[in-house]
Amino acid sequence: LPIISVIALVVVVIGAVVLHFTKFGLYTYAVGSSELAARRVGVKVDRHLIAVYTLSGALAGLAGILALSQFSTTAIAGQSQTNLNVIAAVVIGGTSLFGGVGTIFGTVVGLFIPAVLQNGFVITGVQPFWQQVAVGAVLITAVYVDQVRRTAATRGTTQSLWRKFVSGGRRG
Repeated sequence: LPIISVIALVVVVIGAVVLHFTKFGLYTYAVGSSELAARRVGVKVDRHLIAVYTLSGALAGLAGILALSQFSTTAIAGQSQTNLNVIAAVVIGGTSLFGGVGTIFGTVVGLFIPAVLQNGFVITGVQPFWQQVAVGAVLITAVYVDQVRRTAATRGTTQSLWRKFVSGGRRG
């Protein structure tokens, strides 16, 4: 088992514990759901956001160090596709781009889909441009599904995605 995978697993477990069993995690979900509501219940939102962004920056730095240790080199545009893949993985894993919804487990599972897509494309010899197009299409589909889910939850309906496609969006 590569040491990078072990470090990533440790970070994921620590992150899950922090988000689910600490006040910091509760505040993070609260601020992500509604910044105004979190302010009204006494969360110091500005201070908390600074802490979240600081933690995010530290974890990005750790990821950079791990990537450097894996590849033993760096380039300015060396990881140009990483942003799209990470956003796709997070959305596929069930995290809403509109805030307040998401799990670490879902994100970890969502990470495997773009990774498997990329590896499959490399094995089959698909050009890198089309790899980006495919990951973008998966991202657009995941955002659409999330939006349909959020709209249905807002309306109080539980219309399935399949029914929405078949009926053309009509209720019934």
